[in-house]
Amino acid sequence: MKIAFTGKGGSGKSTLAALFVGHLRAAGRRVLAIDADVNVHLAPLLGVTADREAALSHPANVTAVRRHLLGTNTLVGGVERFVATTPPGPGSHLVALDATDPVLSGHGVALDERTHVMHVGTYEPEDIGGGCYHGHLAILENLLSHLRPEQDDWVVCDMVAGTDAFANSLHAQFDAIVVVVEPTPESTTVARRYHELATAAGVADLLFFVGNKVVDDVDVDYLRRSLEAAPLTVLGSQPGLRRARQEGRCPLPADLDDASPLQVIAEHVRPADGGRRTARLHELHFKLAQKDWVRSAHGDVSGQVSRA
Repeated sequence: MKIAFTGKGGSGKSTLAALFVGHLRAAGRRVLAIDADVNVHLAPLLGVTADREAALSHPANVTAVRRHLLGTNTLVGGVERFVATTPPGPGSHLVALDATDPVLSGHGVALDERTHVMHVGTYEPEDIGGGCYHGHLAILENLLSHLRPEQDDWVVCDMVAGTDAFANSLHAQFDAIVVVVEPTPESTTVARRYHELATAAGVADLLFFVGNKVVDDVDVDYLRRSLEAAPLTVLGSQPGLRRARQEGRCPLPADLDDASPLQVIAEHVRPADGGRRTARLHELHFKLAQKDWVRSAHGDVSGQVSRA
C-alpha cells in the first residue's frame, strides 16, 4: 500500500504520519517512510537526522537513483532524459521494500531491517532566487512510480502542505490520500479545495478526511458541516504527544489517549486499481511531454511509454 498524509500546514499531518509508521511497525509490517515536506518534519519525528547529502534531491543521489531505475530500459534514452513522469518500462529496475534493495540500502536510513526512512530535502542557500521545490520532488515521482511493494508492505509519505500535489503526478501515485483537518475555517477550506481538485483529477475515491486536535462533539459537528462529509476518524487533543516532544522524544502510538484511529485508517485503505493508475500516470506523462521547456531540455520523451 502507498498512503500519503497531507493537509494545511500545522494540521498535524507529519505527526500523524509518524504515528501511523509506528503503528505499522508494531504490527510487523515492512515500511518505507518518505518525508516529502519542504519543512522536513517526518524524518526527525522518526529519529532520523535529515542530512543534506542524504536527501533524495541531492544531485548525486538523483543521478544514482535514476541510473538504478533505468536498468536496461532503452525507451528512456539515458539517465539524463528522465523527467518527473518517466514511467517504468521493459528492463527497468523496480524498487522493493527489502533491506538489500540498492535504493533502500543506499539512500534510506534503516530504523530496523523492516523499516526505512528517506527524505526528499529542502531549499538550500544556492537555491535562493533560482530554485523551486517542485523540481526537488521529481525524483520522488520517479521513485514512487518504480516502487512495487508486496502485500502487507506500506509506503507512508508525508506530503507538502496544501494542494501542491496537483502541480505534478504525486496525487496519482497513491492507494490512499489522508487529508488531516483541524476544526478551523482555514484547515477545512484547504481540505475542501483538496477534495475539489481530487475530484477533477479522478482520485476523489482515494481521499478521506481525518479530524485532528478535536476537543468535543461541537468540533466533530463543525468538521462534518464544513466538509459536507463525516471524517473517517478523529483524534483528540493529545497531551501525551506534547509531553513527548517537550521531552525530546519521538511520538509513539503509546503516547495517544486512544490509538484506535490508526487502526481505522489502516483498515480503510485498499489497493487502488493498478490499470487506472497507470493510465492516469501515462496521461500526465504525455501532458508533460508537450511542454516547451521539457522538449528543449530533454527532447521528445513521449516515446518513454511502452506500447506493449
